[in-house]
Amino acid sequence: MKLLEFQPSATGTSSDSIADSFIKPHSGDSPLIPETADRGKIIAFEKGGVSADLRNGAQRSQHSYVTEAGRMSAIGRMVCAISHDMRHSLTAIYANAEMLENHKIRASVRADLLLEIQDAVLAMTDRLNSLLQFGRSERNNPFVRQRVAAVLEKAVAAVEFHPDGRNVEITVGTLPLAEADINPWSLQSAVYNLVLNGCQAARHSTRAPRVEVRGAEVDERIYVTVLDNGPGIPASVRRTLFNPFVTAGKPNGTGLGLTIARRIAEEHGGSVCLDESHREMTAFTLSLTKTRSLSFEDTNPKGATNE
Repeated sequence: MKLLEFQPSATGTSSDSIADSFIKPHSGDSPLIPETADRGKIIAFEKGGVSADLRNGAQRSQHSYVTEAGRMSAIGRMVCAISHDMRHSLTAIYANAEMLENHKIRASVRADLLLEIQDAVLAMTDRLNSLLQFGRSERNNPFVRQRVAAVLEKAVAAVEFHPDGRNVEITVGTLPLAEADINPWSLQSAVYNLVLNGCQAARHSTRAPRVEVRGAEVDERIYVTVLDNGPGIPASVRRTLFNPFVTAGKPNGTGLGLTIARRIAEEHGGSVCLDESHREMTAFTLSLTKTRSLSFEDTNPKGATNE
């Protein structure tokens, strides 16, 4: 970064004397140390890391710009995918509604048509919610002090009403009674995504589909683990599992559930990781801090792996 450059004047005033007038320290200040190039030209000053701070600030701004550009690109791709899926769902809803006008159809057929309409509406709602959740800003979501267990129970109840949650045994173990600084709606969405993913995987189990939700409290952190007895996560996608639009064998999935869950957990000072996965057992754990001012590193000094 070239800030200033002095050339010797024709009157004989040297660059050294000019530099002296600039680098003379004020009372209590550390001196400005000039950075020189060939032939004694002064090209930059650095005082107490000012130059480094400017460089770091520029790097942070560039990183933020790249991150936002990537997020907007992902949103654009998702809008296209959702538009395509919703067109098919709306076509199915319209066709079923037309068939329901026929008063001669049997009651069982009518019930099936209504169920298909409900499932299509829920599928569209899930996709729109994923888009809104992925595109939202954390600044628009206030945090409150609230009991985490109540949020977890609401998330599980919501999954039980989802078509993919039907006929899946969902058990809830002992949940932590502690309160934490949370955004209830966001945290419920994160847990909902994890439990729903577990149900979708468990439906492919060779045994009766089962999902278990466990909670634990360790010092200043709360952990929520979701286990399912599905076929496991393919090794080919484990390293990219939390990237947008990565799905593990779900033809109708948006590939955003885990991405959103991890981002929400990070907003709560924690993360989401895949603990283990093999045939008949997969476990994901979401962590968060009780106090929002505590970062993930503050309560995990050794760091945590994501795989």
